[in-house]
Amino acid sequence: MIKGSPCQFQQLKAPLEELIFYKAAQLSFQRFLVILDSDKLSTPSELNEYIQSNTPNSLLETPTFAKNTDLVILFQLDSLAKLQQYEYKIFDIEENAYSLKKHVLYYTEAESKALKQYLDSGKSIETLVTEPESFNHYKQDPFKESAFSLACRLYIKFPFLAVPAKEEILTNANQLAEQFLSEQQLSDFYNSIERQLTVGNGYQVVMEALINEQMAD
Repeated sequence: MIKGSPCQFQQLKAPLEELIFYKAAQLSFQRFLVILDSDKLSTPSELNEYIQSNTPNSLLETPTFAKNTDLVILFQLDSLAKLQQYEYKIFDIEENAYSLKKHVLYYTEAESKALKQYLDSGKSIETLVTEPESFNHYKQDPFKESAFSLACRLYIKFPFLAVPAKEEILTNANQLAEQFLSEQQLSDFYNSIERQLTVGNGYQVVMEALINEQMAD
């Protein structure tokens, strides 16, 4: 998913297993990505110090690294029901723009397995996030751990990803209006008003009738 982004990220060598660095191979993107797999949420200052001390010198010496780097922290929850316990820490981290732009990607084991199973079936994550049925299920229960819930979070937390646009043929507005009037049995009323508006001072007559009706109410 990362390597398939428009930035065409390439993984760089890193001193730690839980810390992965990426650099955009596409020359038009001066962008870097750092992935940190952590079992706890540190303070913003602790994160800045930790990343700074473990970043390869070749990146630190790159002028665009400090301003064009996103740090994504992978943080596993036992269940989404426990998210409330960490909301303040997550907000504190993501609102701290000093040194790096930070994003906390929280997830559960159930979500991870569900998404892996979906992708292993040969379907794509782009298809998943545009499925109306999955979206409707998510709206009914946002805290249900599913492949869709994690997929949407990936698009939110990885800023270089864009949700694929799904083209649909829109229903003509006039057709919708006519359908509504027909369902409400108002077609004859609307047509009578339309006829009056096209004759002489019909506009004034209609407006006066509407004003009188409102005053009577």
